[in-house]
Amino acid sequence: MAHADADAGDLPPPPAKKKKSPTEEEAEKRRKKLTPGSLMKGLIRSGGGDATPAEGDQVIVHCTTRTIDGIIVNSTRREHGGKGVPLRFVLGKSKMILGFAEGFPTMLMGEIAMFKMKPQIHYAEEDCPVTAPDGFPKDDELQFEIEMLDFFKAKIVAEDLGVVKKIIDEGKGWETPREPYEVTARITARTGDGKELLPSKEEPYFFTIGKSEFRYLKGLKWELGQWHVRKKQLFMLQVPI
Repeated sequence: MAHADADAGDLPPPPAKKKKSPTEEEAEKRRKKLTPGSLMKGLIRSGGGDATPAEGDQVIVHCTTRTIDGIIVNSTRREHGGKGVPLRFVLGKSKMILGFAEGFPTMLMGEIAMFKMKPQIHYAEEDCPVTAPDGFPKDDELQFEIEMLDFFKAKIVAEDLGVVKKIIDEGKGWETPREPYEVTARITARTGDGKELLPSKEEPYFFTIGKSEFRYLKGLKWELGQWHVRKKQLFMLQVPI
């Protein structure tokens, strides 16, 4: 009589669990602070498409904070006393209140939503990574009206997140400029509220790497060597150029 091998029916060992990154572990730890009713969302305006922000995306939002009675505490919008400059965060990288970390990934492009947060979900969270502005009612239940203006996969240029870029067109070829290459580029610079610092024009700008670099690119010297012909990029700087 033939005998089957003893291990013929053995199942293969289960795959090893993927070790979580410190960022994932911290997010999981913070998520345990959520309790029923501590973070609630109401839709004001529907967004478009079906994509939502994911880790590594930069989100650009307008935010207006109100008390439960409807009194505006602060806002990015000019009509509510703000400067008109949206907030920018990189999911999984930027420090933010727990309500934002959990709420942003639920939003569609162009969506406006109201997030009602208990104090422990915003600035009264234990070990909150961000500090509330002076006079902010951090111990009150608040409503955060968020408009999702844009989100996209972000490339971190500076580790402090002071410079983030969005690649619009990868360009062509493999060669990149270096000293003493001459560069021809079309450049437009705007402030966060849309005011033009350097308006677009028909004629391109000319400068030489290492010699007569364009003054608006002084804060991006480390990036010049990564450009390709016809490459188009959008840089967002939170520090003076």
